[in-house]
Amino acid sequence: MARKLVEWQLIDPTNNLVFPWFTHPFLDVLKTWDLKDKYILEYGGGRSTAWWANKAKWVTCIEAKDEYAFDIYDELEEHGLTAKSLVISDTDWTEGNRAIEQEYVRSHYNKLLDTDHLYHYDIVVVDGIFRYECMIEGINLLSDRGGILIVDNWHQDGFLCPACEELVKDFEGEIFPQPGHTDHHGNCWKTAYFKIPPYAKGSF
Repeated sequence: MARKLVEWQLIDPTNNLVFPWFTHPFLDVLKTWDLKDKYILEYGGGRSTAWWANKAKWVTCIEAKDEYAFDIYDELEEHGLTAKSLVISDTDWTEGNRAIEQEYVRSHYNKLLDTDHLYHYDIVVVDGIFRYECMIEGINLLSDRGGILIVDNWHQDGFLCPACEELVKDFEGEIFPQPGHTDHHGNCWKTAYFKIPPYAKGSF
């Protein structure tokens, strides 16, 4: 299925899939990670979901827009990756609907109750709605064994959240700006990641 690349997106030459839509300096780091045994949780999917499914052991994608979820599933199916992935969506999930906030944030858990086991996630990606709440859930999930929290659009217009910065202030991490990007009133696009240690739950 041919789809055009969006600005800044790149093709991974190792699998001909589109890299996750992160800043290029962060992608340089991501390329060095051994993902083959990793379980991934994405809040906000896209073409990245097939890339994660190809590289990692498993990916669960929680997507707020059904039309995006259908596209994600089509790409997974096209590349034979549906057995390594789960896409969850609901038409009622919208940014302003606080009544469904926890339903969205914890939908990975509710959906997987129908399976024989629950996953221990190694990497949680936050790039969708309810980011503060998803970061809290990600830290809680990762604190079981330790892992990586990736947050895209870090401290950009539309996602200026002092409370989010407070959540991760005690964790080792790094922020990767996109060179040459000057949108958002000069506040450039950034991808951040934080190393969540075991037993971090409840420490924020």
